[in-house]
Amino acid sequence: MAASVIKPKQVGNCHLIGDVGAALLANNGKVYLGVCADIGVQSFCAETNAIGAMLTDGECLIKRIVATWKDKNGDVYVIPPCGHCREFMCQVNIENLDNTEVVLDQNKVVKLKDLYPYHGRGNFKKRIFN
Repeated sequence: MAASVIKPKQVGNCHLIGDVGAALLANNGKVYLGVCADIGVQSFCAETNAIGAMLTDGECLIKRIVATWKDKNGDVYVIPPCGHCREFMCQVNIENLDNTEVVLDQNKVVKLKDLYPYHGRGNFKKRIFN
């Protein structure tokens, strides 16, 4: 489903829109889709776009999420969420850290916390600076 929204468009000389697609299954059972926009300072990832659609619908818990990219031959690749997206999922609702399943391949699914083991929640130690 994530690959179905990939429709890359070149905008100007260097901006690319829609070359990554994301799908997320929310806790409410609905699927939300998104595409990326690589347009400089205001860029956003496909996962962020899908999460925005979910938030617009009043939901904040992600059950499962996947992002995909197609090469020039049309071959589809699953890509892991970037650090910003991982943090965004946690900021939307901290329960996503323990409960969200991230699809990494056709046969590989991990919890968000496994991709983000040093998230700040409960991992701070007292540090002394000299």
